[in-house]
Order: sequence, then structure tokens, then C-alpha cells
Amino acid sequence: MKKNLSILFLLFIILSITACGKSDESFISEQTENRNENNDKTDAPISGKNGHYLVLYSSRTNNTEHVAQTIQSILDCDILEVEPQIPYDDDYNSMLNRAQKELEEIRQGNYPAIKTSVDNFDNYDIIFIGYPIWYGSMATPMQSFLRQHASKLSGKQIALFATSGSSDITSSVNEARSICTESILIEQSLLLTSSTLPQMESRITEWLDRIGADREESDIPESSSQNINIKIGNRTITATMEDNAAAQDFLSRLPLEVTLNDYNNTTEKIFYPSPTLTTEGVTRGCTPIPGDITIYVPWGNVAIFCKNWSHSNDLIKIGHINGNDIEALSIDEDIQVKIEQQ
Repeated sequence: MKKNLSILFLLFIILSITACGKSDESFISEQTENRNENNDKTDAPISGKNGHYLVLYSSRTNNTEHVAQTIQSILDCDILEVEPQIPYDDDYNSMLNRAQKELEEIRQGNYPAIKTSVDNFDNYDIIFIGYPIWYGSMATPMQSFLRQHASKLSGKQIALFATSGSSDITSSVNEARSICTESILIEQSLLLTSSTLPQMESRITEWLDRIGADREESDIPESSSQNINIKIGNRTITATMEDNAAAQDFLSRLPLEVTLNDYNNTTEKIFYPSPTLTTEGVTRGCTPIPGDITIYVPWGNVAIFCKNWSHSNDLIKIGHINGNDIEALSIDEDIQVKIEQQ
């Protein structure tokens, strides 16, 4: 029964593919996600354990997104979506008209606005750039991103991948080369068309092998335990740390003896690690609850919340105090503590 369902699903994908002569990202019929629900989305990539690679992608539907997520899953690396300032209409014909006008504007030197930016690419060995092919060209949001970040991408290796109904990738490769004149474009690019999409995972794996991208873990040392003890006088409370680079940096510095300063009428207990904890590549955004251990990025301080607080895109959660142990810190005074790894 499962085998029959798999065959039917594959037939559905193939039958819904069309070799589109206009915009090639329509080659799978699917629902478009609403990408306008969270306008406060930050530009920090979703972090993976392998910090050597970054996958950047633009996708009106989820075709290119699916390819990008597969690459990210295989490499366990960072990933970030490049989004237009104004989302594209769900209506296909309206989207086609807009895409064609934007491509004509780009030929005149006018690039459409995007809302995605990256501070730097210093830590990445390879940046993967993915996009659908529209009218034979690279999708316009990705062209805008490359133009805005060309200087930051100077000297970096770029690997291109694209989705298309039937168009070739050659024109878009030339566009990338003309925009990122100081970057190193890896010769082997990846194109998935209507006829090759069903073999997506195997083709991606083969491509990654050819360009020498592997799943080697990052240089950030991983701790043997995610659990910590916080000793307050004769009392010990426990906490569990998150699995991200900031939390791993925190664990690597233990044991610590610090003073937790009371802040905002016992809302938080804070201290300032020196140097500040790494936050690059770690997803920001947290709505803290009592017990959450966080980093407030603008100041670089660690904040342990004793009360509920509103959402902030400047907070990164790195752990949580277990059970009801947060009550031990919920007093209106500074507290001397020793923090150790279990």
C-alpha cells in the first residue's frame, strides 16, 4: 500500500510540472506560503552546527526553498531566505507581469528593493546562492541581494543552484559573474528542472561531492553536557542550555563566579561576560518567561528572567532554569553565584 502511494505521489509531482516559457518557478503547482506574516523577521541566518557554509535562497513558492533546505539538511549549515521588500502576489499572472518589469528595470540599472541583508560573510568557506529562473534570468530579489552585497562577497567562493521548468542556468551564471566581479564562482553549478526534480536529493549529494562541500563539524567545541549547576550559597539550582553557538560559548567558559545584578525591579538578573559571547549566525528573537537565560545583544549582557517580558528581536535564548528553581533568584538584591557544568 505504501509503495502504491509513493508511486501516485511521484506521478502527481511529474504531472504537475510544466515547462514554462515565462516564469520557470511555476513548474510545480503548490500553495504559496504567506511571507508577509512577520515583517519583524531579523536577517540572522538559521544556524546549523557546520559553520563553514551558508545557504542563501530566494523562492516565490517553495520550489527553490525545498532545494535550499535539502542542502542545509545535508550539510547541517546556516540558511537564510532573501525576501523582496514587497511580497509577490499569489496570482500567477500578476507575478509574471511584475517579474518581467523588474527584469527590464534591472537592465536599466534599477534593482528592486529587498528586506534581507547580511553583515558579513567572513566565517563562511562557501556561500550557496539559490534562485528560480525567471524569463531565463536569475530571480530579481537575488540579483538585488548580490548587487548590495558584492563588496562583502569579494574573495568568497560562491556556488550557484537554481530551479527551472526548462530554461538553462547559463544566463543566470553570467549575471552572477557580472555582479560579483571579485567573488570566486565555483565552476560546477546545479540546475533542477522538471525532468530532474524527482532525483533532487541524489543530484544534490553528487553536486556537493563534486565541489568538495561536506558535513564537517564546525570548530566550536561541543560540551559533553548541556546541563549546568548554579550555586547560590549552600543551594544549587539547575538549568539546561540550548543547542546553539552562543550557549556552547557560554558552556566553554565554565566554571564562572559572577555577581548577578538585579535589574528592573527583579524582572532580570544580569551580568556582563568578558569578552561578550558569540552571537554571529545565531537566530535572534525571544519572548522570555521566568527561568529563561538569554543574551541581550546590543549590550552583550546575560539576562536571566524572573518575570514574563515582551518579545524582543534583540534577545537570544541560551538556556532555561529547570522547574521552579527561578524563585531562588527572584529577590530584590544582587546575588553572588558560581556556575558549573554538570
